[in-house]
Amino acid sequence: MAARVVTFLLASLVVAPASARAACESRASEQGGARFVSVCPAGFWITATPLPCTPEARASAPCDPVTALEASALEGAGKNRSVDALVTGADSAERLCRERFGGRLPTPGEREQARLALGLASLRVREEPGEFSRLRLHALQEWVDEGGGAKRYPSVATEALPGGDVLLECVAEPAPPQARWVPIGESCSELPDEGGVRSPSCAVGVPGTAARFVLGCDATRTVRSRARAGDAAVRCVVPEPAR
Repeated sequence: MAARVVTFLLASLVVAPASARAACESRASEQGGARFVSVCPAGFWITATPLPCTPEARASAPCDPVTALEASALEGAGKNRSVDALVTGADSAERLCRERFGGRLPTPGEREQARLALGLASLRVREEPGEFSRLRLHALQEWVDEGGGAKRYPSVATEALPGGDVLLECVAEPAPPQARWVPIGESCSELPDEGGVRSPSCAVGVPGTAARFVLGCDATRTVRSRARAGDAAVRCVVPEPAR
């Protein structure tokens, strides 16, 4: 990443009371090639990134690049990197979690807990139509189980543009405290290309949390989204990852 994208330590983001933090410490684990993180004090595990496309799925399913944001001090590969996320309809989302991990979709409440406690977000970085110098920083929809039926999280759908959004592949690093930032959903201007890296001129923040990130995107590659307006990404919940 270019020199301007520098690693800074991020303050703790756990929003539970001090007594709960002392009794429960978030952990990370791996199962079936996916990174899981525990959400304290609720006690469930959730995939830290949306499920990536498999080689078999690439031929027939949309695989949109997203930056899987995670504001935690947990070690391990897969944090804050670009993922080719599988985007699918509601009918197959629950089946994917069950078949791959023996798990399920998160409830809306669990998904919100994961966002607030660990800053988990699926960030799409999109070229603004007709304005190459501006980048839109918005969330990829994810499926959640509302109790007998799937709905998209966040609840307001991000509609695909005619012909598909032009998306960038980006990685993220914690932003310095003084960085100018916008919440996910906003846009900002783009800095000049520096050493093959495209970056927005602002940091991006996960709403309702202290998580702020600076982005560096591959200047040599863009991807035109194939997702339909009714598609969404998939995260899975398990009681405990299998060792």
